[in-house]
Amino acid sequence: MSLRFKLAFWGIVAAQLVVLLAMIGVKEATLQTGTTVTLQTVPVDPRSLFQGDYAILRYEIGEAGEGDSPPWDAYIPGGLDVGQEVYVTLRDDGEVWVADGYGLERAEAGPVAIRGRLTADGWLDFGIDTFFVPEGTGWAIEQAEDVKVRAAVDAEGDAVIKGVLVDGQPFEPARETDGGR
Repeated sequence: MSLRFKLAFWGIVAAQLVVLLAMIGVKEATLQTGTTVTLQTVPVDPRSLFQGDYAILRYEIGEAGEGDSPPWDAYIPGGLDVGQEVYVTLRDDGEVWVADGYGLERAEAGPVAIRGRLTADGWLDFGIDTFFVPEGTGWAIEQAEDVKVRAAVDAEGDAVIKGVLVDGQPFEPARETDGGR
């Protein structure tokens, strides 16, 4: 193996490691410095709730609703196109944070705002729409009557899940057992 090949190989490995550590660092910074909000989820069809070992989460603040037009249409003339970025201004309503407004740009200062994108199925995706669970533990979320998500939201509107509350209690997965074998 030539010296040039070895240097190129280790350079590529180092670059991948730097990118991975940077991604982790950004998420960790959001967890440490972001504003913690609690968001209400909405029910998702249990037949499609789990695909593998994660739960699909949808949020009231990103719901298109049952009416003629989604709530963001009142704030954004002409509505949103699929894939378009939107900021949801949040207001603490006691137990959960609720949508207080929608906009195409983040306010420079002031209230907490979470960034999302409109999906093809009409929901706003905030990047926290999947929650990974240990294998065999998802039944607790699937059967819950009330699921809330605690998330950290940074100044740019990016969010990271800090925890999940299932029927008012922190989600602490208990594996299904096979009779103690």
